[in-house]
Amino acid sequence: MANNSTGLIQNAVQNGNNKTMANNTQAARNINMLMNSILDSDGYRKRFNELLGKRTPQFVSSLISMINANEQLQKAFCDSPVTVIQSALKAATYDLPIDSGLGFAYIVPFRDNKNARTEAQFILGYKGMIQLALRTGAYKTINVVDVRQGELKSFNRLTEEIEIEFIEDEEEREKIEIVGWCGYLKLTNGTEKTIYMTKKQIEAHELKHRKGDYMGKTWRKDFNSMAEKTVLRKLLGKWGLLSIDYQQATPATIAAADAIATGKFDDENEDDNENENTGDGSDNTDEKEVVTYDENGEIIEDAE
Repeated sequence: MANNSTGLIQNAVQNGNNKTMANNTQAARNINMLMNSILDSDGYRKRFNELLGKRTPQFVSSLISMINANEQLQKAFCDSPVTVIQSALKAATYDLPIDSGLGFAYIVPFRDNKNARTEAQFILGYKGMIQLALRTGAYKTINVVDVRQGELKSFNRLTEEIEIEFIEDEEEREKIEIVGWCGYLKLTNGTEKTIYMTKKQIEAHELKHRKGDYMGKTWRKDFNSMAEKTVLRKLLGKWGLLSIDYQQATPATIAAADAIATGKFDDENEDDNENENTGDGSDNTDEKEVVTYDENGEIIEDAE
């Protein structure tokens, strides 16, 4: 079924590339029809129903709308429709919305140059990590803040004791250079964890995970937000408790925590692979180039 569907999907997408509104509308209808055909024939709808129940039609509808609105996802659905559906299934497993504007989870199209096709993958977002953490009911506080020049008085790496004197005047504080970021969590049982990363450490992290020779667009556009996200990911990935089900310590909880810690569902890819040809000589020729677009053709980033 998948091979036959792929051929039909290619025709639908090709029709969608025509300039007339009539053909675009027909392409959307074809994608809708073929999506439902694959869901039914391969048993995916049953799995969605098990995970989402009555919300399944709404979730599938949002997935179809997302594909119709995103040319890159259309290509992924054309070349490898199962990867799109399986990515959506992962989001459903975590009970997270797939609207990229919300920042909980992403279905990311990427180009697999080795196999000459576009595929999709599930990426757990910044807010999705927080959501999974809060669902445990075990947290009293989770936070990440930037630290300005002169605010950090001391930090003991062994005991994690940190002393920060924040500048109270916010207007004046905004004018002062950021030198680091501090992440903190406290569980309801009193357990506390603190991590601190300097600006140089964040820059080294970005460079290590960079695709190609140039910084990704999201890092260039909002370095501070990306730094906060990196600190939070390290804090929750190493020390945090994550749960798919509210306040239930199930095997899925452990699997979720392990997935973040090991990078299996790490949203590192969503950021570090967002490199594009800048026209200044950069050439990103990795086998898998991850580029994520929103409805305006811009590379996505987590919403604040």
